[in-house]
Amino acid sequence: MNIKSLLNLTIDLIGKPNATASMLSGNSKGFTALLKEIALPYFVAIIVAEYIGHVMFGTYMFKDSLSFIINALAPHLALLLTSGLLFTLLLHEILHYYSLQTKLPRSFYIITYSFIPIFAASIFSGLLPKLAPLFNLCGLYSYYLLWCMLKAEYSDIDNKKLRNATITSIATMVLLHWALVGCSNLIFN
Repeated sequence: MNIKSLLNLTIDLIGKPNATASMLSGNSKGFTALLKEIALPYFVAIIVAEYIGHVMFGTYMFKDSLSFIINALAPHLALLLTSGLLFTLLLHEILHYYSLQTKLPRSFYIITYSFIPIFAASIFSGLLPKLAPLFNLCGLYSYYLLWCMLKAEYSDIDNKKLRNATITSIATMVLLHWALVGCSNLIFN
């Protein structure tokens, strides 16, 4: 996937979540393809945006790259990676609990596409660090996108069972995300 198609996918997911989620529900990509085509380009963009934002607003200078990596980049990427992996395992277990057929790679697929608004918000919060709390709130849109992805993925399942699984997933992920942010602030600050 090239940058232009990734940008179009991001715009479609944010602008037309139900239609895009329905389109994505029939596709399947492996773990390495998702990492290579979605996660890696976004992580590189986040790193570049963080560096540019911190240099533009005087927080770090070009000669202070090690300090930038330790103080700005490490907490941000650690939080993204940890939450992505934990949310994948959590979604897999919750769907399994509600007797919805799922496999771990498919849960990773759903979480990866649901995280795209968080990736986009991370880029903008890196470019404008003073507005980071506002952009981080925009990342909450990912939970709505998760709802749309699960609704599209399990369209043939009983609506009540799917609703319960989705609400349980989202509520648990919000609490886990809150705990991860608190832990990362304790560790890195």
